Amino acid sequence: MKLGIFVTLAALALAVFAVPDAHAWRGHHDRPGVHQKLFAQGIVIDVEQDSEGNVDPVGNTTMGVSGIAKGLPGKADVSAVLVYKTVFEGSSGCPEELPQGGEIMRFEWGQVYSDGSLLSGFVDQAGQFLCTNGVQTGADLTGVISGGTGRFEDASGTWRVLASSPVANTNIAGTLTVEFD
Repeated sequence: MKLGIFVTLAALALAVFAVPDAHAWRGHHDRPGVHQKLFAQGIVIDVEQDSEGNVDPVGNTTMGVSGIAKGLPGKADVSAVLVYKTVFEGSSGCPEELPQGGEIMRFEWGQVYSDGSLLSGFVDQAGQFLCTNGVQTGADLTGVISGGTGRFEDASGTWRVLASSPVANTNIAGTLTVEFD
């Protein structure tokens, strides 16, 4: 009987302290809820065109994004939908080194963790941009947590994604930080 209790306590200790995916989202050890490195591929799904088949200067580009995130609180599969203004113009919302911007019209993302827990968020305010200098593209986006399941049940808070990609390909690298309420 003592051996059974010892084995049970050892398994519980292992689950709580050695397996990062076992931690709850509510401010475990006073750290930010999520701090992960991202790597993804972006695939253009649609570019709005005018009646003559040219890129519509007031149209949108829709992109699907799929990748992985690693860090706290564990590894997750990531998917997102990004819709931005197709034509890039000078923008005060972009840094000097990436002077042209396409305004973000919609950005929604979700993560699925190995234990089946889900976490999702979206951009909740206008005036955020996908910025470029013709060689490099970058984004500094913020928004709110829209929900979660499993260990993220009833999650709320804010998030920030810093991401960049060479214009010549669709590789996207960045970071995701979430601060839970």
